[in-house]
Amino acid sequence: MEPLQIALIVGALVVLSTLLGFAWQNKQGAVSRRARPSLPADVPLDLVDPTAVITLLQFSGPFCSYCAAMRGVLGAEAASSKGQVAHREIDITDYPELTASLKVSQTPTTFVVTRTGHVISRIRGAAKPPVVAEEVHQALTTRKAQSDEYLI
Repeated sequence: MEPLQIALIVGALVVLSTLLGFAWQNKQGAVSRRARPSLPADVPLDLVDPTAVITLLQFSGPFCSYCAAMRGVLGAEAASSKGQVAHREIDITDYPELTASLKVSQTPTTFVVTRTGHVISRIRGAAKPPVVAEEVHQALTTRKAQSDEYLI
C-alpha cells in the first residue's frame, strides 16, 4: 500500500469513530415515557418507597463507572424534592428476571416509578442533572394532574 492510501484509510477511520462517539454520547440520558400505566405493576412494591410520590429506581452494574455519577445526580434530585421523590439503586445481578422483563440493556438505566409500582418513564444511560430535574418535574406534574382529576 502506498502511504497516501494508508493516510486516507486512517483518516476515514478517525472520522468514523468520532461520529460514532458523538452518536453514542447523544443517546446518553435519553428519556422515553410510557403513555399509560400497565396492569399489573411493572416493579415489585418492595423496591418502591411507599412514602414518596415517585421513586427513581436506578439499575446499576457492579463495575459501572457511570452508575456512580448517576447515583450522585439522582441522590441530589431526591434530596431537593422535600420527600416527594426517593432514590433507590439496585444491582442488575440481584434481580435478573426484573432486569430482563424491563428490558434493561445498559447501565445505568433509571426508571421513574409510582408508589404503586408502575413505570412512568425511563432514562437510559448517565443523564445530566437538568434532564433528570425535568423528568422529575414532568412526573410530579402528571401525578398531580391525575390525582386532581379524581377529586372533581
